[in-house]
Amino acid sequence: MTSPALARRRIVAGALRSSGVALVLASVPARAQPGPPFDARTWKPSADADASMVLEPTTTAGPGRWNVGAWAQYAQDAVVFHPAGAAIRPVQHLIGLDLVAGLGLGTRFAMGVEVPLALWQDGTTGIGGPVTRTALGDIALGGKATLISNDHQGVHSGFGLAALGTLSASPRVNDGYMSSDGVGAQLRVLAEYAVGIGALRAELGYATNGPRTRWPQSPFAAARVGINDAAELGESIPWAFGLVVRPKVFSEALDNGDRQLWEIAAHGSLPAGPVAPFGLGARGASLVSPALLAFDDRIALGHPREVFVLAGGDLGLDSAVGVPTFRIVLSLFWAPRPHDKDGDGIDDDKDECPDLPEDHDGIQDADGCPEDDADGDEILDKDDACPLVPGVPSSDPKQNGCPGQVVVTPPAVPVEEVPQDKAGEKTP
Repeated sequence: MTSPALARRRIVAGALRSSGVALVLASVPARAQPGPPFDARTWKPSADADASMVLEPTTTAGPGRWNVGAWAQYAQDAVVFHPAGAAIRPVQHLIGLDLVAGLGLGTRFAMGVEVPLALWQDGTTGIGGPVTRTALGDIALGGKATLISNDHQGVHSGFGLAALGTLSASPRVNDGYMSSDGVGAQLRVLAEYAVGIGALRAELGYATNGPRTRWPQSPFAAARVGINDAAELGESIPWAFGLVVRPKVFSEALDNGDRQLWEIAAHGSLPAGPVAPFGLGARGASLVSPALLAFDDRIALGHPREVFVLAGGDLGLDSAVGVPTFRIVLSLFWAPRPHDKDGDGIDDDKDECPDLPEDHDGIQDADGCPEDDADGDEILDKDDACPLVPGVPSSDPKQNGCPGQVVVTPPAVPVEEVPQDKAGEKTP
């Protein structure tokens, strides 16, 4: 038989659970058992040195060309959870650093690696215990293949298409809301339409972050008030679209050296499973449907333009898990590039044809462009004895292509008419 004291304790415990006091207790840093790790990040930078904050071009760097970079960020309310109108902030402040490196493989392929770090983070309330101050996130290895190139001798124009794939793995050190439990995979398609002043870019893909995490077993287990069990962390559809433009088009004073590239882009993801198609009609789907708006300025530095800096920001458009109130981003890239791409001995900044080697035939060799017919007389320079002066064809190799002699034809002498009689005989 149950004792009166034990019965009273059970009644009190039940009342606490039903009144939601358990939610408050979960916020006390009492070292509760943490839930399984999951990756709550809603922004992951690219390893491409030509990338903006969200989107990147469809082309690759080129064979053997490498780069290294670092992306620093500060995020306010990096991980916030909103059960039943309350606000739990496991990560209220985050200072992060993403280290990246990239390498071009041939003219259409490239690979890159990303190592995300939480240098410092904290939260006003904890779920499953206080968040770790530092964390190492999922290390990602990515590849990029240009399917349709819009690179025309160094000038991007027209339609381009690329495929991007990523594999990520948990370091199993700590989660800090930056790593999943297992191997994640992502496949995306990137489309671009470029003109001289900028480009429209869009991206769509499919991603899985390892084993699905159901809310009752997640770090939010103590705060599942008003949450449907369908809201799981599983497969997702990452998306992004935006515009990049050179500010020089608006005013020469904004960028007289043509070194900047502005971007404005929306990005996020939709749940693809196990929530009903794209999360439509399922309670809790909004928790896993992040949407953000980013804006940034990418600047090339120095005479060779091998160093790039980027400053930008991210604004949360909804209250999905991992959407910060705002994010500030600074990045630094070093991308050594040959300054004479065609190897003709003329620097690219002086070479009028940087992708075509000069033929060094003694004809306009300083412009960096090969000449087939410098004087435009339709006689190839290799056969033209006077390659800088328009001329005429000649069977004599020493005169072929040279101006011909002007032949003066004397005027015709009129023939004196002799009168004739009617019979056709000449009149004496």
